[in-house]
Amino acid sequence: MKRLKLLMMVMLVLLAACSSNKKMPPMEVVNFRLTETVEFDEQISKAYYYPSAKTVFAMNPDAHQILIRKGDKQPNIIGGLGTGNTNFMALADITMGPDGSIYALDGAAKQIKRFNSDGKYLSRMELNYVQQPQKLALGNEQNVFIYDAATTEIISFNLLDGSELYRFGRFQLERVDQLYANRDFVLAYDRSKDQSALFSSLGQFISTDTGQIVYDQYNNAIGLSNEALVSKMSAAWLPVTGDAKIMTISRDTLAIIVGKQLRLLQLDYAPVY
Repeated sequence: MKRLKLLMMVMLVLLAACSSNKKMPPMEVVNFRLTETVEFDEQISKAYYYPSAKTVFAMNPDAHQILIRKGDKQPNIIGGLGTGNTNFMALADITMGPDGSIYALDGAAKQIKRFNSDGKYLSRMELNYVQQPQKLALGNEQNVFIYDAATTEIISFNLLDGSELYRFGRFQLERVDQLYANRDFVLAYDRSKDQSALFSSLGQFISTDTGQIVYDQYNNAIGLSNEALVSKMSAAWLPVTGDAKIMTISRDTLAIIVGKQLRLLQLDYAPVY
């Protein structure tokens, strides 16, 4: 009965995805274009780019800080060790909402703190029944995914009331270095294996693929390895120099950490006929 219910839920998600795609004509990536390189003095582990405000949010794990950069200026810094609203006991991960708000995972306090795009504290959510929260990703405007390293599973929480929705991935995951999600898929990247595990947004395991993978707004899969950046759906390809680390995506812009650099790449599109 549970399997039938899960299958029905997956079908509903796929139908919703198909209906949303009808509103947006299919496009494919034809080119990756480097538009900007941002240099940091600090070691950063993950970063997001908010195109509307031309703002970069970069995570400095050693100082437990989120650096806010606009051009060559740094108007604000969120964090530092502490228990206040704008501090962290152990900053574990960050992600960005569609409005540029930043969600920060405090692994020691077992909390998610939300800030606006200027760095102002907005709210927090307690993570009940999570032993070792390590990574997070936003699925849509109503749910968030947390990777629990102690149980090696992904947990979905309702952002509106903080309630747990479901768990998955225990038998497919050993380690997660990057967690990515959108309204249709969840991807868990294991850097040691250079492999991504793909799940539906409801937790059904689909497949594994090589490299770190994200999906753009048209659900085109984009893969990154130390050799190249590739579109899994088209012939677009770009060689990568340096030790490429975590990749994030916002609308049509990729943000890739390479050493102490953040490389911003524009996705160029063409209609699919």
